[in-house]
Amino acid sequence: MPVSPEQPAAAVPTSVEPTIEGTPAPSDDVSTLSIPSGENTIPASVDTPAEQVAPIQPAAPVETPTPASPTNDAGSSAALNEVPPTVPVMTNSVPAAIPSVVPPAGNVPTMQSVNGAIGSTPAATPAWNEIADALEGSGKKKSKLKIPLIIGAILIGLLLVGGAVWTIISLNASKSNSALIYVKDKDLMLTAGKSEPVKAVKNWLDLDDNTKDEYLNLSYFSDDDSTEFSILGEGIGHWIKFNKNGSRMFYLGKVRDDGTANLYYNDPAKMAKSKKEDVDQGERVASNISIGANKYAPFQITESGDRVLYFKNYDEKEYSGSLYINDLKEEKLVDNDVHGYYFISKDESMVMYTKATDSDSYSYDLFIKSLDGKSDRVKIDSEVSYVVNYSDDFKKIYYVKNNGDLDDLNYNSLYLKEEGKDKQKLIADFTTIESSDSNGVFYFTRTNENKTKLADLVDDDLADSDLKITEPHYSDFEYEYTYDAWGYEYTSTEVDYDKYYEAYDIYMDKLDRDSLRSSLKEEEISTTSKQLFFYSEGKEKELVDNIGWVNFADVANKSVIYSKANTDKGPVGKIKISEIKSIYDARDHFEGDSSEMESKGRYIILNGGLEQEMTGEAEGYYGFQFSLDGKKLYYMEGDLSKSSGTLVVSDALDGKLGNRKVIDENVDQYRILDGVIWYYKDVKDGKGELATYSDGKKTKIAFDVQIGNTAIYPEDNTVLYIADYNTKRHMGSLYSKHGQGESVKINDDVSFYNYDKGNHLFYITDYSVSKKSGDLWEYRGKNEKKLIDNSVETMLPLRFGYIF
Repeated sequence: MPVSPEQPAAAVPTSVEPTIEGTPAPSDDVSTLSIPSGENTIPASVDTPAEQVAPIQPAAPVETPTPASPTNDAGSSAALNEVPPTVPVMTNSVPAAIPSVVPPAGNVPTMQSVNGAIGSTPAATPAWNEIADALEGSGKKKSKLKIPLIIGAILIGLLLVGGAVWTIISLNASKSNSALIYVKDKDLMLTAGKSEPVKAVKNWLDLDDNTKDEYLNLSYFSDDDSTEFSILGEGIGHWIKFNKNGSRMFYLGKVRDDGTANLYYNDPAKMAKSKKEDVDQGERVASNISIGANKYAPFQITESGDRVLYFKNYDEKEYSGSLYINDLKEEKLVDNDVHGYYFISKDESMVMYTKATDSDSYSYDLFIKSLDGKSDRVKIDSEVSYVVNYSDDFKKIYYVKNNGDLDDLNYNSLYLKEEGKDKQKLIADFTTIESSDSNGVFYFTRTNENKTKLADLVDDDLADSDLKITEPHYSDFEYEYTYDAWGYEYTSTEVDYDKYYEAYDIYMDKLDRDSLRSSLKEEEISTTSKQLFFYSEGKEKELVDNIGWVNFADVANKSVIYSKANTDKGPVGKIKISEIKSIYDARDHFEGDSSEMESKGRYIILNGGLEQEMTGEAEGYYGFQFSLDGKKLYYMEGDLSKSSGTLVVSDALDGKLGNRKVIDENVDQYRILDGVIWYYKDVKDGKGELATYSDGKKTKIAFDVQIGNTAIYPEDNTVLYIADYNTKRHMGSLYSKHGQGESVKINDDVSFYNYDKGNHLFYITDYSVSKKSGDLWEYRGKNEKKLIDNSVETMLPLRFGYIF
C-alpha cells in the first residue's frame, strides 16, 4: 500500500444503480479552473437541500472537481488552504447533504491506508531534501524543492469507486537523498541517507486507545466481516507540518482525550543532532488548541512557517470556536464563534470565515479579516448558506443565500460581493449550481413541480357497487327452523351467522374504501423536472427545459451532459381502487412511475453548441472526462448495474460528438495522466489487469494487481504497484516499473511503501495486524536493500503521487 495521497480517477461505478459518478479527474492534462459537477445518475434530493448543512465546506464526495491552474482565482490558495472533507472518508458510502462548495479541489496532500480505502490530509508539503541535508550534516545548498501551490483548500473532491477513495494530489521532489519520518514504539523517528535513525519526539503517540480511535486509527473488518481490527492511519500526517524550506517542523504534542493538544515547532537540523536519550521537545507555540475543530487540518501554517492558525474552545456540538493566529511570539484572537472551516487568501494576508448566528439555523454571517491585525473584520453579508467561489485576493466572493422556505424547490439566490461595491444578486430562485468558475460563469438549474390529487389518478371501479352495500343486521339473516323432539314438532327463529359475518366483512371493506376515497381527495402527488441554464457576463440563458438531472457540467469547456425527464413514464393512466388498500399503495405506485420518469437517454451540449443525443447500443453512459484541450471526451458505456463497462473516446469538435473509438472492454475504472490513460480491466475480488493506452496503443502492465495500491509518478515515468495481494494478511508483492522497462519486483509481503525520486523507496514488510507494526526497509536500486528499523507502525509520505 503506497503511503501517499490518493488521486481521483475518472468515474466508473461498481455498484448497482443508482450511483454517483465523478467528473473529470484532475491531472496534468487539465488546467481549467472551473468546477464541473459530479456525474449524478440519480437526482439530488430536494427534501433535504444540500445547502442547508453548513457553510463553506468541502463538497460532497460525489464531486471530483477539476484542479485549478496557478492563475485560478478560486483555487490558488497558499498552504494554509488545506481544508479537508467535512466527514471522514469511508468506503462504500457517499455522505449526503454536503453543500456543493466550490472552487475546485486541488493539491491537498492525503495519505492512504493499507487497504487504500481511507484518505487523510497532512497539510504541509515537507521539503524532504532540506531535511535530508540536515540529517546528513552536509551544510551544502541543494537543489530547490519544486512545490506547486496547494490549491483548492476549500474542498477535497472525493469519489468512491469500487471501495477505493480518490483524492487529488501532486508534489514534485528534486533530490534522491530521502529523509523519512516514521513512528516506532510511540516515538517519532527521523532517518536519511546513511545516518542512523534519530528520535525526533519521545513518546509522541503515548495516547489512550479512545483518542487514537477518534483521531488517528483506521478500522477494518476481516474478509468474513467477523473480526474488526485497526491500524495506525497515516492521519498522523495531519499532526505534522513543515514549512516550505523544511527549516521548521510543526507538530501536535501532549494530545488529551478532551480533544485538545499543545502545538510545537522544531528545527530538523537540531533534531538530527539530538541523541536518542536527549530529545529536544522544541518550542511550544500554543497550548490547548482544539484538534476536533477539523481533524484533517487541526492547525494551518504559512509557507514560510512564521504564522499558525488554530482553534481553541471549540464546541463540537455547535461546530464553532475561537480562531487564533500566532506569529510564534504572540497569540492573537481572530474571532469567536467561528465555524470550523475557513479560507486563506493566496498571499496569506486575509482569512475568510463564517459565524453561526443561530444554533438552529443553517445560515451564517460571512466575514473577511486581515491576518496582520491592523484592520477590523469586514462583514460580507448575513444569512449566507455557503460560498460558491471567490478570487484568490477575496476581492470577488460568490455566495448563496436562501429564503428559508424548505418547501420551495428554488429557494436559493446567488450573490456577488465585490470589493468597494454593494452586493449584487446574480441569479434568483434556483435549485443547484452545477458548475462554476471564479469569473462569474455558472451552470445552474431550476425545478418545476407539478401536483396532482391522488383522487384524479384513481379509477373508482367499485363506486356503483359500494352504493348498494348497507350495514347488515341480524334480522336480515334470520330464518325459521323446524325440528322434531320427543314426537313433537317445534319451530324457532335462527340467525345464519356465516352469511352475516360475510356481509359484515363486505360492509367493512366498503367503509374502508369510503375512508380511502376521502383521503385520496386530500392527498397530492408531486412530479418534478428541471430547467438547465447557463450564466455568463451578467446574463442567464435557458439551455434545456424538462431535464431529469445533470450528469456532468464543466463551464471551462462550456459543456454539459444531462438526462431528460421522460414524461411518458410519469404518473399517467389510472390505477383501480380495487387494486389498492391505502393511499400508500397509490403513492408508491405513482411515485415509482415518477422516479422512472427521470431516465430518458443522455444528451450533451459541447462547447456551447447545440443539443445532441448520445446514441448507441449502450445501456448507460458515465465517467465523463475531457482532454486538456477539450477536443476529446472519454467516457464509459455499459450497464450501470454492473461493475465494469467499455472505455471509449470520441472527438468533441465544432460542438459535435463523433468518431467514437473503443479503447478497451470490461474496464472497471480509469484515469488520465499526461495524456496516458491508466485503467483496470477484468477485475475480480478487487484485483485485475493494470494497463495503459497512449497514442492508439494498449500496453499491459501486470495481472492480479490490487486496486487502490498503485502509485503513478508521471514526472519520473514511474509506477509502483502491488500484485498477489493477500487480503487477510494485508500484504503483497511490490513492483516498480520505469518508462518502457520491465517491471522489477522490490519485495514480497509488503503492506506499505513510500517513494522518493530516483531509486529511493521505503517499504514495510511482515506487517502484523495484532502488533500493528512491521519491518521498515529501504530499497536503493539493483536489489540493494537495507533494514532501517523494526516494529515500525507507519511512516509519513516522501512524495505525493497519483494513487488508484
